[in-house]
Amino acid sequence: MKPRDHAIMFYSKNEDKHQVLFTYLQAGLNQGQAAAYIASEESTDEIKHAMKQFGIDVGSLEKTGALRVINYKDWYLTGGSFHISKTIEMWRRLYEESVAKGFKGLRVTGETECFFKNRMVKELVEYEKALHRVLDVPMAAICAYNTDTIANEGKGELYLDLIKAHSTVIFAGPETGAVKSY
Repeated sequence: MKPRDHAIMFYSKNEDKHQVLFTYLQAGLNQGQAAAYIASEESTDEIKHAMKQFGIDVGSLEKTGALRVINYKDWYLTGGSFHISKTIEMWRRLYEESVAKGFKGLRVTGETECFFKNRMVKELVEYEKALHRVLDVPMAAICAYNTDTIANEGKGELYLDLIKAHSTVIFAGPETGAVKSY
């Protein structure tokens, strides 16, 4: 992925999610980019443990500032509520901080489960559309969606709205036979 790419990934198992997202983040880290993971379906400790199992040196990367694993409450719900412009500004600041530290760019990913848990699906769709329209931060992003969660919403148009807000669609899991990207 290149800067300004905004992809959506659909998965049904955490193992599939990890495989795609950790490979994506590791590739950026290997290229001298910083990486951030916003956790909401799994805890930050669970994500860090899974990253270590994958072979990512979490401790060293966190010490250098190359990797940040962030709880959604500290990113999406700062001050107890969600604000699109505030979140986009936080992405901008994180990118600028990363470049100032000497990194060549920034790769990010965010689990979206928290929006469903907190009944903020409308806000999520607005956020995704805003990112697609106005993202001038030259970072690459993959938004991770659990298909079971979306299916529980019972709204087929939700898939279409989310897909329209992204430049690339990734399906991860055994149903696809591999990772497929469109």
